[in-house]
Amino acid sequence: MSPSLPALVLGVPAGPPLEFGAFYYIATALAAGVAAALLFVPVEAIGRRFSVLLSLVAVVFLALAVASSALQVGYLHVAVAALLIAYNVLLPAQAGVDLSPRREALGGGPRSALAALAKSVLLAAAACGLAGVAADAWAYPRLPGFAGAQAPWLAAAFVTSSLLLGSSLVAMVLGHWHLVVPRLSFAPLARLTALLLVTLVLRAAAAGGAAWAQGERWSSLASLSDPGGSLLVQGVFLPARGLVGLAAPAVLGWMTWRCVKIRSNQSATGILYVVVVFVLIGEIIAKHLLAEGLVV
Repeated sequence: MSPSLPALVLGVPAGPPLEFGAFYYIATALAAGVAAALLFVPVEAIGRRFSVLLSLVAVVFLALAVASSALQVGYLHVAVAALLIAYNVLLPAQAGVDLSPRREALGGGPRSALAALAKSVLLAAAACGLAGVAADAWAYPRLPGFAGAQAPWLAAAFVTSSLLLGSSLVAMVLGHWHLVVPRLSFAPLARLTALLLVTLVLRAAAAGGAAWAQGERWSSLASLSDPGGSLLVQGVFLPARGLVGLAAPAVLGWMTWRCVKIRSNQSATGILYVVVVFVLIGEIIAKHLLAEGLVV
């Protein structure tokens, strides 16, 4: 594998390549994050179709991850796909949202036991997904510059990345759902927006902590890079990672929160579309920098 352009400009060898490729890590993180974020959406208020749509999106991303890794995906990710499919099968239609009271009565009344089982399956899917993401981080090749253990810092970065990707996507789709079904309560959207803001803080903390733990690597880059290399890598990719991937989504997330509080759903949804794009760009840049041996 030939050195990347940033590595050539810096004059130092690149870190180990992404073991399965950036898409694998993005796809598995997104699927696990969606499963985790769905736990914060009350299906009895939003309806079955929303949860089915998002869980199927997660399954599709897991299938693409399997294809991109030449079928070398971990067992935990396979378990997530199986559990999400089971969740779709088990989750009953919700009275007052998916079913009218008359249709529910004709169907035999509420199926609370089945709904509870479906929620337990979703919880298991989220747990397996986040555990699978952490396991990928634990198995990642050794990176240069870590003074101590690498795995905890990388696992924190991977897991918070997963939560950020999932919460931003689910919040955006829920905002759009409100445009289609305007009678829905704003409480679930407010809850997901709050989750998005919390995960942004956790993601920034994980990136900052990993950068601190990898101080030797940063010192090496600073001492070896020429002005051109510094401009290309530290002057473009790193600020873009921080500004586009963390700072801008935080500001936009706060704007979304204010829009939700005044029940301006159309504005909130438009902002969330931008948040999803920025978060995705930021995480792609983070995976690119990971290939260069930097955890951010």
